[in-house]
Amino acid sequence: MGQHRGESGARGISKGPLIALGLVAVIVLGVVFWFQLRDRIADQGMAAAGACVEGDSVLAIAADPDIAPQIQTLADRYTATEPVIRDQCVTVMVTSVASDTVRDALSAGADSPWDTELLGPAPALWIPSSSHSVSQIPVDGLVNGEARPLATSPVVLAVGPDFEGALTDAAVDWGDLPSLQMGRDSVPPLGMALPEGPGAESTEMAVESIAATVTGSASGPVTEEQARSTPVMSALSGLVLGYEAVPGTKPATTRDALAALAAQGDPTTAGIHAVAATEQQVYQTLRETPGTDLTAYVPKGPTPVADHPAAILAGQAVDETQSRAAAQFAEFVRQPEQARVLADAGFRVDGLDHPGDTALTFPGFESALVPADAAAATELMQVVQNPITERSSTVLLDVSSSMGDVDGSATRLENTTAALAARLDQSPDTLNLGLWEYSTNLNESRPYNILVATGPVSAGGYIEGTRREALNNRLARVESATGSATYVSLEAVYKSAVDRYTPDRINSVLLITDSGNDDNSVTSADLLASIAETFTPSAPVRVDVVSIGQNPDLDTLQAVADRTGGSLEQVASSDGPELPTALDKLMS
Repeated sequence: MGQHRGESGARGISKGPLIALGLVAVIVLGVVFWFQLRDRIADQGMAAAGACVEGDSVLAIAADPDIAPQIQTLADRYTATEPVIRDQCVTVMVTSVASDTVRDALSAGADSPWDTELLGPAPALWIPSSSHSVSQIPVDGLVNGEARPLATSPVVLAVGPDFEGALTDAAVDWGDLPSLQMGRDSVPPLGMALPEGPGAESTEMAVESIAATVTGSASGPVTEEQARSTPVMSALSGLVLGYEAVPGTKPATTRDALAALAAQGDPTTAGIHAVAATEQQVYQTLRETPGTDLTAYVPKGPTPVADHPAAILAGQAVDETQSRAAAQFAEFVRQPEQARVLADAGFRVDGLDHPGDTALTFPGFESALVPADAAAATELMQVVQNPITERSSTVLLDVSSSMGDVDGSATRLENTTAALAARLDQSPDTLNLGLWEYSTNLNESRPYNILVATGPVSAGGYIEGTRREALNNRLARVESATGSATYVSLEAVYKSAVDRYTPDRINSVLLITDSGNDDNSVTSADLLASIAETFTPSAPVRVDVVSIGQNPDLDTLQAVADRTGGSLEQVASSDGPELPTALDKLMS
């Protein structure tokens, strides 16, 4: 008889479910362990970063003095956030240094090492007054990316309220300032200060606006060709010469000029009536000297703007951490709560109101000036530093046979007339100029010819049109002749210049020669005696000399120059830069 299996003992438990349950438990525990391990690794990473395992990094900033105090405040705030970049703790060091000083140092490139004693640590971030400075650095790749503005401030004329009213009524533009400076359209003259020392970038920007307005540009930039043009050179020369005539000490910086303007009494008797400065500089002057009677006038035309860009610099002195820190700090400054610091200091910041604790209004302006490049800006400042003075000058040109000798790729005479023509093209319309030539036997009675009588180069009445055009035409047609009659010709032209003396100008004779005197009718002693007799203290005419090559009469010509208050420039060749440089010196 068969038996049921259950009758022999207890039923057994299957092993399969137990194994499955164990596997699930292991997986769950593994997942839990993994998440705990991941969180621990993350916590350790964060702790390592917070501990700055790669050490410390200093972000060096060079900031223009106008904005440096506010940048220092914001740098302290930024450092207080304990920023960590690439496992390095970042701190910020701000050095206040004039924009043009940093610009010149950066422009020198690798040829001139960074002067840490004068300029502070080599910066990874540069905050100049304006993109005007950035555009003038000729070194490619020095600025990493685009230098974006942090805060702006237009360049204005700081003036007294009465003067501001007169300028407003006359709708004065930037191009009017040279005439006002020379007193041609106002009494007393404008008296616009033109500081050129470090910290006078507003002068450079104002000069660009004057040049842009004179050339009819709505917004710039001024080109190198425009900077060399006669209208621009004439306008800037007039601006500088008018300022040189202002009595008293000339301020070296914009802030010095503002302080002088603020401290002076009766503006009708003061020498300085206006200062080109940023609106923020005027605002700061009013805050620092309560009760000062100053306001701001914005001339019509393209207005230069100090936009205080954040220029992140590249180079061996800037590592990746500093570069990232510079970008991060710039964005930190742009946050509204941080930018408020700049707005409260008188800067213009988009979206934020201007402070109202001074009487200064914040006027609008027609258009912002696009900054010129390095080459054009350099040309403009060369005119400011070496203005073309108002002259009445007669050129006495040697056309003897030796001037027909080849110098380089052309004759001496061709090189000389080309250099004179180039100088003439750069001369203002206010210049009085004449041209004589001399050799021997040029006509029946004398060894010289008067090609163009001395007078204003803008005057008409010539076949070619103006005297300027007549001078260019005669220069192109002169030819070398025979011998040299230097002494008799110089004696004649000097007497003519004294007889035709023009007051309120530098009156001069410019002798250009390459050879000794061949005409014995007038000796060296005769010439010196004649010059001494003709010289008139009340109508002084100077004799300037350009001697090309080896001239046996050099001692005599030097004596003539010395006795009349002139100068002698000796050049080895008519080919190359020496001759044009000498002409620039003696005709400016």
